[in-house]
Amino acid sequence: MFGSTRRVVGLLAVLAILVVVGFLIVPSVLPNLITSMRRNPYVPLLVAMFWIMATMAAIAGKRAIASGYLTWSGAATAHIGGTVANRVVPAGVGAAGVFVAALHRGGASNTAAAGVVALWAVAGALAHGSGLLLGVAWLREGWSGLLTVIVVATVLVFAVRFLVRRLAARRAARRADRPVTASVTTLPPSRQTKLQRLRATVHDVVAAVRARPVLALAALGAQLTAAACLATGFALAAVGFGVEISIGVGMAAYLAGTALSAATPTPAGIGSAETALIGALMLAGAGLGEALPVVFLFRAVVLVAPVLAAALMGAAWVVVRLLAAARDRRRTARTPRPHVPHALLPAVVLAIEPDPTPDAATP
Repeated sequence: MFGSTRRVVGLLAVLAILVVVGFLIVPSVLPNLITSMRRNPYVPLLVAMFWIMATMAAIAGKRAIASGYLTWSGAATAHIGGTVANRVVPAGVGAAGVFVAALHRGGASNTAAAGVVALWAVAGALAHGSGLLLGVAWLREGWSGLLTVIVVATVLVFAVRFLVRRLAARRAARRADRPVTASVTTLPPSRQTKLQRLRATVHDVVAAVRARPVLALAALGAQLTAAACLATGFALAAVGFGVEISIGVGMAAYLAGTALSAATPTPAGIGSAETALIGALMLAGAGLGEALPVVFLFRAVVLVAPVLAAALMGAAWVVVRLLAAARDRRRTARTPRPHVPHALLPAVVLAIEPDPTPDAATP
């Protein structure tokens, strides 16, 4: 209880500091931002286009790993809704909650939903870690540092894979030699500790990855593609505003800054993301007066775009519902209604007998 209270108080203190800093910094940034916008007014549209590409990549990734539970529209709703929810609940908790709710509506059990969400979160963590390593190496050493990181990462992946296979083979041999004496009992989730629940989740994720390795590749590929799209939009915005850096350096600055800002969970990354991105641009050689307009414009587009997309999706859903209801009313009006006698009136059955055969004509 006290831990949650301290977190809430700390979050409110951070928000108060951000409000004060915003009132102090935003007025000084507006003149440079207006001047840059007059020089190149198409930069916001460019950033929005790359945000749409990143969103489409993330939706495709979620649809791939939850193909049995989410349709394309369900995956889009879960991603956009989760992005908006993350504006309120930080550290990806809001997005995870919306994702879990969408999976439950699609028929997924608690275990299956937890495994899918954990797989997506692990892929995101790997994408952030890769972005941090690649970005820092590119900013400090250039292409040589980037190639060094790629080679070392490739060697580590193959080494870990080899060790995992050796350990799995030894464990299987020991289990074959050891007689089974007792059955393993699993505690219900309500009686498990946090460490036991974490182990169970990791076990489910590893089992899912072993069963279908394509899921892990799809999740990681989607996360990396989304990060690359946003990094490209950030770099093009910096170049469009006159910052004298290359597109590759701008992408590296975004990847490193975003990974560093993820270590400080604030609602929508407000404050931490701006500080990290400004620092990364200054490390790349930009001045403070050049970095501030770029970061503020990019962050404004990225923060507002999901809200507008959610509003458009909600309006479209309402319009579709209203059109369907109007169509049903027209069909009901055109269908003839059968005559139903009143319940209080007696049923009258008229027996109509045929006319008798006419007699033969008299002479």
